[in-house]
Amino acid sequence: MNNSKFKQIATLMLGGSLMLGSIGCTESFEDYNTNPKAPTPEQMEGDFASTAALISTMIPVMVQGQENNYQMIDQMIGCEYGHMTSARNHWGSDAYFACFNPSQNWAGIPFDTSMPQIYTPFFKIRDISGGEGLTYHWANLIRIFGTLRVSDCYGPIPFSLIGSGSEYQVAYDDMPTLFNAMLEELDVVIAGLKEGGNAAVFADVDCIYGGDMTKWVKFANTLKLRLAMRLVNVNPTLAQQKAEEAVNDAGGLISAPADAAWSTFTPGGNALHKTNISWNEGAVSADILSYMNGYADPRISKYATANENGDYIGMRSGIWHRDAGNGFDLFSKPVVTETTPLLCISASESWFARAEGALRGWNMGGTAQSLYEKGIEVSMSERGAALDNYLESTATPADYEDPNNAAHNISAVSTVTPKWIEGNAEANLEQIMVQKWIGNFPNGWETWADVRRTGYPKFFPAVENRSTAGVSSQRGMRRLPFPQSEFNTNEANVKAAQQMLGGPDTGATDLWWAKKD
Repeated sequence: MNNSKFKQIATLMLGGSLMLGSIGCTESFEDYNTNPKAPTPEQMEGDFASTAALISTMIPVMVQGQENNYQMIDQMIGCEYGHMTSARNHWGSDAYFACFNPSQNWAGIPFDTSMPQIYTPFFKIRDISGGEGLTYHWANLIRIFGTLRVSDCYGPIPFSLIGSGSEYQVAYDDMPTLFNAMLEELDVVIAGLKEGGNAAVFADVDCIYGGDMTKWVKFANTLKLRLAMRLVNVNPTLAQQKAEEAVNDAGGLISAPADAAWSTFTPGGNALHKTNISWNEGAVSADILSYMNGYADPRISKYATANENGDYIGMRSGIWHRDAGNGFDLFSKPVVTETTPLLCISASESWFARAEGALRGWNMGGTAQSLYEKGIEVSMSERGAALDNYLESTATPADYEDPNNAAHNISAVSTVTPKWIEGNAEANLEQIMVQKWIGNFPNGWETWADVRRTGYPKFFPAVENRSTAGVSSQRGMRRLPFPQSEFNTNEANVKAAQQMLGGPDTGATDLWWAKKD
């Protein structure tokens, strides 16, 4: 099949997938594969053509490139709860993610958007491939990545039983079952990707790696390491086993800037640029700039714009509404253009995960200090910043002063330094989490998970807490309530899932992996 025909098919498939994702869940997970705009198999003749086009419609679940999906999921949840950016606009509603009281409809958007994005194409790929071969394993990898993002929001979700029968309703996996299933599937995926052979035919539809399966193997191992780190508090034995497997796998990890996962699926231009620059909906977080200002971090100019006074000033999280006028231009905006790709996994993340594992006594291929310092070096290289003497810096985070409202001023909440602190494991854990956070800018999903399971990085409390469910201003949002769509169409199973939480179905209940024994 020629490239132009391939691109036409991918565009048609993607348009249909975005349309379906915008309407929320249907009555059945199996019904996700009934997209009326999808091309028929006869329209997609050629080597891997049908499944390759379908793969392109799954990739947006990894980071939402469509501007409205990005706004509602990556900006309002990932960036906000990961304290990468802070929203100023409340979008005409008293219910607001940043103030811990999103409406039930808004809270359901990650589920209602992502599940169709995953399963509409996944079922088609499964049916076409017979559940085997390169494209099936590739699709399953994206499925697992998207599933983790959805589970990070809600906790228990349907996974292992989806597609196993013809029932309209699908049972949820409790979280131990879910993680065991994802890890088992991921081992099969890694082996399958290694055996997949030449994937040049995918170059035009793979907006992450251009069809380079060696990099997708590294991505899969890094995802395995990420899954392992979720389990450190609840199943440390399995966490160590899977982390060591990932680190020692011959396929490698994402560990160099050239291997980092950045998505060029930005159909209306970079969605972070659209939300924070074009629409003027937010600014860089006061939290991350407190650390970076205090450290004189060389990456600061790569992440944030300086204001007219030459200062890098972030905005506190949880301000219900801040006028776009009235000094809003004194806050730093993300350094991003319409053509900048969107980050899925940074080059530095695996180094910091390995450093954490080494701190816990695991075999991660180096000491905690050496892996931590390597992570910083790689992050600086990835962002085009000079390392200089950063690893020897004993600077601490800076106090925060709001340029427009002194009531928002606050002292720094941490004294942790870039320089490794000898003989203090708890401080070392904080150092690792802080640098992992900085290295992942502007993707806050992993930071939101890290802060819930480790308590680090330390953040300023939300300015306004409008939660009626007991969400703490200091601890922040712990999860999202299950979506209304599931109570409408899958009531018995979502109610069973509520009993798996170990607490009420609110934003104040810790996920299973965030609970320490």
